[in-house]
Amino acid sequence: MPKGDIYKKYDELIKKLAKENNGPVFKPHVTLLRDIELAEDEVIKRTEELVSGQKPFQINLGEIGYEDYRFRALFVKTVISPQLQNLHDRAKQIFEMEIPPYMAHLSLLYGNYPVELKEKIIKEIGKEQLVQFAVSSVFLKKAGKIKDWKIIKEFPLVETLLS
Repeated sequence: MPKGDIYKKYDELIKKLAKENNGPVFKPHVTLLRDIELAEDEVIKRTEELVSGQKPFQINLGEIGYEDYRFRALFVKTVISPQLQNLHDRAKQIFEMEIPPYMAHLSLLYGNYPVELKEKIIKEIGKEQLVQFAVSSVFLKKAGKIKDWKIIKEFPLVETLLS
């Protein structure tokens, strides 16, 4: 999840787009892995393993894109750095999940909307976002209905010092 001014910018944009288009409101985030079907205590244990030794890193956002898919109706593409890809790959391994290739993004609008509306929104807010933010934690969220999403636990990424 971005922090500070970047969080505020995308939080306000998501709320504005949701209100204007009768869509759901959600917090700005980049999903690392979804649809984990394990008990909460097991997910916490495996997430602790995932973040062990993981240093903070940067996420770079790029162009706005869209798909004909409810959870990627309108989004900002994320440049998949080696650190982000490695973290995702480790998550797939630790959680023993075989899933399609990683498509990292920060969603702006959920729902089913015509292409013309998506193109209009992109013209209004600008296709190029070119924003960078630090990833200093991994958040475990409860899934289900969007209105019920909540953070279960934050797992800080720790910068290690060599002696």
